[in-house]
Amino acid sequence: MSATAAVPAPPVVTVPAGPRRTLTALRVLAVLHSLSIIAQPTFAGMYLDGDVDALTLHEINGMVLAALGLAQLAAAIVYVSAGRGRAWPLWASLGLVLAEQVQSGLGYSSLVAIHIPLGVSIIAMQILLTVWLFRASARRTRGSS
Repeated sequence: MSATAAVPAPPVVTVPAGPRRTLTALRVLAVLHSLSIIAQPTFAGMYLDGDVDALTLHEINGMVLAALGLAQLAAAIVYVSAGRGRAWPLWASLGLVLAEQVQSGLGYSSLVAIHIPLGVSIIAMQILLTVWLFRASARRTRGSS
């Protein structure tokens, strides 16, 4: 008999399935939403520079922006529920949708003194959310460090 040492099998490492597909959908919608949000002050500036038609572009883009915000919120709900992603992007997306609705009302009411600073806040919040969605921590499931 020969003495052969049994080589132990390497341990099986299970990697928890993170929110991959749901994160991709959320990222795409967040980028589109960000682009639409960035266009808003551009259209407003064009209007203030004398291009009267730019106000119509500002209004239409505001509607597109609102639709993208709702789509982003839906994607964030799926990211959190089905993808087991972190919860705060859902709450941030909800806050953005609500702020955008207030923003629209302020714009139609010509309350520019509130409309402009709220718009700047919305832009900053959306850009920060979008940047975070591209960080490695966005791929981790809830409860993992």
